[in-house]
Amino acid sequence: MPSRTHVRLLFALLLVCSSVVLVSGFATSVTGSNKVRAGMEDGPRGIQDIPADELTVATDHKSPSVGAKLVAFDSEGAVRYYNDTLDYYSDVDPSPAGTHTVTYVGTEDLSAKQCDGATACRRMVIERLNLSTDRTTRLYSRIVPTYKGYTLPYTNRWHDVDRINRTHFAVADIERDRVFVVNTSSGIVTWEWLALSHYSHKSGGTYPYDFTHVNDVEILDDGRIMASIRNQDQVVFLNRTTGVVEDWTIGEEGNHTWLFGQHNPDYIPESQGGPAVIIADSHNDRVIEYQRVNGVWEKSWVWQDTRLQWPRDADRLPNGHTLITDTHGNRIVEVDKSGEVVWSVELHFPYDAERLGTGDESAGGESAQRAGLGGREAISGTDDDAKPGDQKSTGSGVTLLDLGGQAIDAVEEAIPEMVLNAVLYALPGWADVDDVFALVVLLGVLTSWGTVEAYWRGYRIRNPISRTELDRP
Repeated sequence: MPSRTHVRLLFALLLVCSSVVLVSGFATSVTGSNKVRAGMEDGPRGIQDIPADELTVATDHKSPSVGAKLVAFDSEGAVRYYNDTLDYYSDVDPSPAGTHTVTYVGTEDLSAKQCDGATACRRMVIERLNLSTDRTTRLYSRIVPTYKGYTLPYTNRWHDVDRINRTHFAVADIERDRVFVVNTSSGIVTWEWLALSHYSHKSGGTYPYDFTHVNDVEILDDGRIMASIRNQDQVVFLNRTTGVVEDWTIGEEGNHTWLFGQHNPDYIPESQGGPAVIIADSHNDRVIEYQRVNGVWEKSWVWQDTRLQWPRDADRLPNGHTLITDTHGNRIVEVDKSGEVVWSVELHFPYDAERLGTGDESAGGESAQRAGLGGREAISGTDDDAKPGDQKSTGSGVTLLDLGGQAIDAVEEAIPEMVLNAVLYALPGWADVDDVFALVVLLGVLTSWGTVEAYWRGYRIRNPISRTELDRP
């Protein structure tokens, strides 16, 4: 039987190891954030001289040290532009106003004095940004209250807008569970679709606080609007006169073999080998594409590796590659036609990414079927989730790192994806699956060690009513 000294040494070792993992994760995050921020020290770094199709613009709306940001990387992964003016960035799209110009939606958090009686509020903004001149033009804004009773911080943000023409934008409105079109020059809403016209308030999330979490909207060439209804696990197609086109819906609430809490679907038209839709299937930790065949949707392509954790954007590029935003994997990756990673950058908690010069989202790409793409699905035990600097075992021996990795894999497999992703979302942006495991170990060690020490010192939880007292007449 181990002595008390041995038990204390084991607890101390576990405490040190878990603390080192957490401190290392935070330190890496700060170093990475400072490196990214350095891209803005002297303003835009010769960005006008870089071909647009060599620039990747990404948004990060949860950073632990410097706040949300919009950043541009070149083909070598070097930072060429950095902006953290807003408190939150979501969707970013190339703008027809210039080759190095983007349009994005974001949020400014306002003080109570600016909220017209509400305890808190935010200003939603649609802005155009010229990366080469650093000039920002505000196209539209609206103050949105944070109502008393809202328990989630993101339920009154807009995650996506899509440009229709110079003055009109379609908006995915999480706050009011709707899709609407606004004339930005007049501020008049010219059309809207309310989710309650199609879905029961008993479906999806808690009504009315995060009922649908509608997180994406896209205007199609035929006038329909495609929208991602995240909490109902569905992508819907809206006819602006009659509403949901029933037989075009992708997914079914609760049937997670189709979709599970998806983000940012992109439509690929017939002219590009469609109809097809490429989707970041977030809680399933994969990117999936559905092809419409004989009036029904069929799975035509899947990509994932063992590092991919809660992807939230995927764009098909004109060369057949796919640009993927891996939110909890803290990276953006480009995979080629065979499914191999050919380019990647590290970025904590990225949300959306666009390769400029390739069309809006997947507009310049082909369907997986036409492009002859090879998918990839994660295989347990592979090194797909390797990060820069990771050590690998060699030979047939099993190292402590191997055992640690196997333990983490086992824990990750045991935790439902929705729960794991929710925990990661609640933690600081630098945290990944390894840090969750380390935090669980740390808290477990502290609790167990404290309990054992209390027991050794003679502390007991005693019944306040003794048997003797119960036996008294």
